[in-house]
Amino acid sequence: MIDKLLDIGNKIVKHAEKLGADESEAYLYVENLTLVKYIGGIVATRGGTFKGVKASFFRLLEPWIKRKGITFMKTGTKAGVGIRTVVNNSVGFASVSSIEEKNALKAVQEAIRTAKIRPPDPNWKSLPDPKQPTAKSGIFDQKVADADPSKALSISAECCISAADFDKRISQAMGGVLIAVVYEGIVNSRGIEVGDKGTASAGFCFTKAKVGSEEVSSGDSLFSRRFVEDLSEIGRSASRRTIECLGGKPLEEKLTGPVVFENITFSELFELMLGSSVSAINVQEERSRYKGKIGELVANEHITIVDDGTLPEGFNTTLADDEGVPRQRTHVVEKGVLKSFLYDSYSAKREGRESTGNANRRALFGPAPFAVQPRVGISNLVLEPREGSLQDLIAEVQDGILVRGSMMGVIHSNLVTGDFSVTATNAFRIKNGQIAYPLKPCSIGGNFHDSLKSVIGIGNDQKCCGFTGNVICPSIVVENLTVSA
Repeated sequence: MIDKLLDIGNKIVKHAEKLGADESEAYLYVENLTLVKYIGGIVATRGGTFKGVKASFFRLLEPWIKRKGITFMKTGTKAGVGIRTVVNNSVGFASVSSIEEKNALKAVQEAIRTAKIRPPDPNWKSLPDPKQPTAKSGIFDQKVADADPSKALSISAECCISAADFDKRISQAMGGVLIAVVYEGIVNSRGIEVGDKGTASAGFCFTKAKVGSEEVSSGDSLFSRRFVEDLSEIGRSASRRTIECLGGKPLEEKLTGPVVFENITFSELFELMLGSSVSAINVQEERSRYKGKIGELVANEHITIVDDGTLPEGFNTTLADDEGVPRQRTHVVEKGVLKSFLYDSYSAKREGRESTGNANRRALFGPAPFAVQPRVGISNLVLEPREGSLQDLIAEVQDGILVRGSMMGVIHSNLVTGDFSVTATNAFRIKNGQIAYPLKPCSIGGNFHDSLKSVIGIGNDQKCCGFTGNVICPSIVVENLTVSA
């Protein structure tokens, strides 16, 4: 497959040269994806709905009922080509949802037409030049490539069953498996010719529990580059986390104090806020508070943050970034000091620098990668751990809040200023170093950049998490955050 992509890419570049392009680039992408969800049925006898003989009858049927769920299955292939052409420092772009040669060559004409009618970009220098990759290719697990939807469905169903078996108060469970196999080819007129392939597997489970009029929910997830054959523990973990939220009390009064963020919880805020702030293009266009702060203290001195596109098991580890520049390891913050921004080729050449290998075409809610031009993005963003488990961090807090799971409203945070106001649905009151009781949903507000300076504890429980698995983060403690009912 890779040889085919590179062959088409070379033909695209040669065709663009014949049509008058000064420079050109072809990005070819093929993705085979399977997404399966299984929603487990509610077991009536667990709620005490039936008594006597009728209850006994339903208990006999319970194994069948547990497997009688609602299924959702999506499988398919996403393939296409994105083409950049440059004419007199004007950049044109076109894409096509096909890797057929004739369709790709037609798209070249459209890209050149676009370049000819656009004004020159005063910041454009050139496409990147080839460099020898120093990292290994991303993981390709043949088990992922060979997995069929029926296997994924079975894993999802067993996940739901393990979740339901954990506690009688679990009223509903949804398990899911995502499997992806990706092939990429990048060719440009300056000599770049890079092909790579990789696999990814993700599992998740969300559960609900109901007691009387109270209903709570939580979940857990797992990201891996290899095939995950058993999600039973994820199911049990989701149910455990849900049951722990029962009996929530309202926060008695507004609190300004320490908040313990579980690794999963902090990772989503960390991914959006820091990823945006250290993007060189955002800094150059004054959309980041970090402009002019290289060499300054921007976080607690115990914080070290690395963007590592070479991480052996990294969810976004590849041979090269999305314009063919080798991935690398970049120290972004070292012992609290801002060391570097992240660059793609365009933003790097604006400053006479080298790219850090952070060109990215993937977006959380965006179009297919081949349908957009590259921009700066994280590879594997790592907040380095220190010492202590989540429980150890809690033990150091005399009066505060613990937040677990995902928070609502993270994506609506202000990426320029760093201000955020989110809702924690899985929160707990901490008193005298122990979890006192669960809380009803509460709001947490603050500023992300101020929070990095106010970190007073970092755990050793790193987990691959975030929105897309591209963040490796431990649990942390931040003081002086505002929590209200």
